[in-house]
Amino acid sequence: MNDRTLDLLAAADPAREAPVAPGDVEALLRRAAHDVTSYEVRVPDRRRRALVAVAAGVAVAAVAGTAVAVLTGPGAGPAAPVTTPPGAVPSSVATSCLERIAGDIHAAPYDTAAGAYEYLRTWSHGGDTVQLQDGRFARAAYQVELSTWTAADGAQRRRTVVQQVTYADETSEAYFRAHPSQRQRTDPRVEDVPAGRTPVPAADPAAMADALFRPRENGPSQALVGVADLVRVRVLDAAHRAALLRFLARTDGVTCGGEATDPTGRTGVTVTAPIGKGPQPSPGDHGSELLLVDPATGDILAAGYADGTGTIWRDTFLERGFTDSRPPVTP
Repeated sequence: MNDRTLDLLAAADPAREAPVAPGDVEALLRRAAHDVTSYEVRVPDRRRRALVAVAAGVAVAAVAGTAVAVLTGPGAGPAAPVTTPPGAVPSSVATSCLERIAGDIHAAPYDTAAGAYEYLRTWSHGGDTVQLQDGRFARAAYQVELSTWTAADGAQRRRTVVQQVTYADETSEAYFRAHPSQRQRTDPRVEDVPAGRTPVPAADPAAMADALFRPRENGPSQALVGVADLVRVRVLDAAHRAALLRFLARTDGVTCGGEATDPTGRTGVTVTAPIGKGPQPSPGDHGSELLLVDPATGDILAAGYADGTGTIWRDTFLERGFTDSRPPVTP
């Protein structure tokens, strides 16, 4: 591409004058610390790998001997994503909705539990894409179950199970079967990861906003991203769950929607915020970040994305609690 072409493209760019907000390095590192995707360098084909936002699946492998207080819900079973995006309601109603839940928080099963480790289990989805030498792409998608046991000093043991690998087409399947080193391991693996623990903000809406709504230039959707990042790695008591909801209720652009169900069939209240609507909004409709809230306990049941085509749950938070046991590291 020559300089003349670059000049023409720049002149036609409708966002050429829009300032780019600074990134949040700490948030990026926190999310990377819990990334279950492998990034090994593989030579002969150009390869890129990214998490794919599709509905999480099932086939859960339980850890024997682990006693935890868990989120209540139906048994594991395959479920399709929501096909109709939940409708948002005016901000005043959203504030009332979230404040009402926060003001009447019921105890979660784990609120009275105790144990040496914080335990969380989450479903998400991953994908691999390889560009072949003839220009075509080989694609594989897989469901991921991630369980973590975190000690008070931040030391963490992590169990990863890759489930239900599917291929985009026959070419993709043939490629990955011919290159087993480039396929995800499907055997459960347990490993210790470097110590590091995301701090829980004080049980105060302002403290939650200061810690989780960064960078604010990204607009109200960043508040939901921050909440999802926190509950993905920490167990919150009732006071902190209430403060979290009040923080969202007081954030301009965050709205309550109707009821929806997550991939396990649990019903909750949707909370949404449009993407790309900060001080310098991006042109067009980029969809909305989405949380699913248990209206009784204030737990975040799932986090995802909604647009005109439907809703996709990126993360489904299956279990939270405390336990004194954890599985041994895989040899």
